[in-house]
Amino acid sequence: MQRARIKLEIQDPTFDYGTSHVAHAPVSNPTSASFTYNAELYLATSPTAAKVATSGIVTFTLAGGASDIVDFPLTMPDVEGTFHVYLDVLVAGELIAAYIGTEDVTVEVAPAIDIEPITWD
Repeated sequence: MQRARIKLEIQDPTFDYGTSHVAHAPVSNPTSASFTYNAELYLATSPTAAKVATSGIVTFTLAGGASDIVDFPLTMPDVEGTFHVYLDVLVAGELIAAYIGTEDVTVEVAPAIDIEPITWD
């Protein structure tokens, strides 16, 4: 069953490329049963475009009626741009939630240079 994406309100962050950050997602299990979830937070220009950064699969369990904050580690891509934030949640391999944040993540590539010791002849 394909589910519609739900938008979340969050401020737009800007990060340097190659830096690591953690996204914190509040989640709740509105049912009376306990479930183990597999979730992936990723950056892309659209839900069907290539992922430029991903948390990989993060597994967590919520008892019925429980809430928690799930952490998604992410390293910013080595490409400059502005990307949408997506969070897909699956149970037993079935997509049960597909969220899109209202924020975009901007990745900046600032000029940099490494200078080694100068040698002379």
